[in-house]
Amino acid sequence: MSREFERRFLEALTDALSELGWEAVLEPRLGDLRPDALITKNGFALIIETRFSVREVRSFWILDLANQVRSMDNLLSPVGGTYGILVTDAEVSNRLAAASARYPVAIRQCSPDRELNQSVQEICDTCDSLMRRHHAIRSIEQAELFGDSAISSNSGGNVGAVNSSIAASGFSYHSGDVAFGDRGSTEREIEIRIAQLTEILGSHHPSVLSLRGELAQIRQSEEMYREVISDQLSFLGVNSPDVLDTKTGLAALLGQKGKYAEAATLYREVSEQADEVYGPLSQKSLILRNNLASAYVTLGRTREAADIYADVLEKREIALGHYHPDVVTSQNNLANTLRELGSLKRAISIFRKALDTSQSVHGREHPTTLTVQNNLASAYVEAGDFKRAISLYEMTLSERLRILGPDHPETLISRNNLAFAYLEVGDVDRAIPLCEQTLVDRLRVLGPDHPDTLSSRNNLANAYLAGGDVPRAIALHQEVFEERSRLFGPRHPLTLNSRNNLGHAYLMSGSSERSVDVFAETLDLFREVLGDDHPDTLTAQGNLGIAVQAEEDFDRAILILDNTLERRIALLGSNHPDAIQSQIDLALAHAQAGNYEEGARLLGLAEASCVEVFGAEDPKTQWVRRARERLL
Repeated sequence: MSREFERRFLEALTDALSELGWEAVLEPRLGDLRPDALITKNGFALIIETRFSVREVRSFWILDLANQVRSMDNLLSPVGGTYGILVTDAEVSNRLAAASARYPVAIRQCSPDRELNQSVQEICDTCDSLMRRHHAIRSIEQAELFGDSAISSNSGGNVGAVNSSIAASGFSYHSGDVAFGDRGSTEREIEIRIAQLTEILGSHHPSVLSLRGELAQIRQSEEMYREVISDQLSFLGVNSPDVLDTKTGLAALLGQKGKYAEAATLYREVSEQADEVYGPLSQKSLILRNNLASAYVTLGRTREAADIYADVLEKREIALGHYHPDVVTSQNNLANTLRELGSLKRAISIFRKALDTSQSVHGREHPTTLTVQNNLASAYVEAGDFKRAISLYEMTLSERLRILGPDHPETLISRNNLAFAYLEVGDVDRAIPLCEQTLVDRLRVLGPDHPDTLSSRNNLANAYLAGGDVPRAIALHQEVFEERSRLFGPRHPLTLNSRNNLGHAYLMSGSSERSVDVFAETLDLFREVLGDDHPDTLTAQGNLGIAVQAEEDFDRAILILDNTLERRIALLGSNHPDAIQSQIDLALAHAQAGNYEEGARLLGLAEASCVEVFGAEDPKTQWVRRARERLL
């Protein structure tokens, strides 16, 4: 009787899941593994085992299923991870329910006496719930970390240059997004489900706690996340997979809110715990280490981030081989970080490998391939190879228009970055119309308050400034600053960047006194939020020095710029583009103060670095050489 019911149940379940978009296989043969069913969807795999006509759940069933999950994860390496569900009509003691939560295993009771369709629907709901949770965790990497990296303008010929970021591309992720269905209805459904299960299982059952974690994710509530974590730690234990998942969701939310130090601490904690629970080569452990590296980048701990990215890449190549989507992700992330460290030759080399790998794994027209292609173009921009950069940007834009359409966020990012490259070569007439069109499209597609729309306003203001329309640039930068203050708060890094760009616009207008005030306030806030040695803090400090120099307070300007150079060399190395720019800024301040010999000496050092990093015939190298010769 039990085998007959199991068969009918599994057939009904796989039919129902197939209608929901899952791929289901009964009794697959995968090496030594032969689960009752294997179902997959969007890169997430579930092993289903059934045990009917027994009195109580045995602990070794849970351990056996957990081992199957680990083996299946190693065998298939699904990009979304692997989980197990034990379906049984047996009694589940509270002790075993709590124990199962320590493993990537869920237990669901299903009596043969109940209506079959009702039981099947409950298991389908469980499958979708598990996928939502794991999809959200996985999305952190592919959204925040795998995308078109930000580009900054730091031109040797413009001593007042600021880091004007071009909006990052990728898979837009916010930790409160719901992957499937309408957000409001999903929230109500989860609330109802929590109430039902609380009445049946109690308020601290693992299923109830997991649902509370999903609700915290939807509401983007730090308080709810912390309450769930506290209860999970009390009832499930520190190394429960559910605890790790909830902590990961909280870390993502903290990062989204600009609380980078807290996010990094939490990512480091869950990364170490995941190594113990799943092993250092597991998909989840590598994802969490990847996210820890991303948090370090935001904190300015870029060298540590590069080391972690390199370690993740090495482990993924061991576990997955050289041609796997996750290897492409790791190559891209490492190259982006090396680019930020100024190791442009190495970054370009790894980007090229990532592009070759992505073309082999995904094909030439896959969105991932186009993202890596875009990032390679960004590295060429920073290396001063504008001809290659513009060619790649134009190619990427053309392909995204054809494949994704004109309104897709990735298409808009390509248009935006192409405009930036045009600005870098002084082609304002081509850059401004592209920036204006991108803003119009983002307003229509994303709305006025979307972060990418505000980035477009920011970039258009920078284009107006480059084109000499300073009043229009100031008005637009002021507008973006006010909107970001309203949406994100006055201390959010995006708001601080807007304040920084507004100060630069005032400087270019000749209002140096007002610029000094804005830069001084911005520097104080950057120090409070990110610390004294964060790259963005040092950019703000360098900009303050240039504004003070414009006020002809040369002694104070030289002190500020000298300290900026010293800190950048200590943080980034003497050949980093930002350190080279600081050397140029300090040299010009000495020259303007009448210290021509010291100015020429510093420009000589900057020229040597430019030759090594950019090449002897690069426009920036030539500009520095001519400036040094004029001082001799």
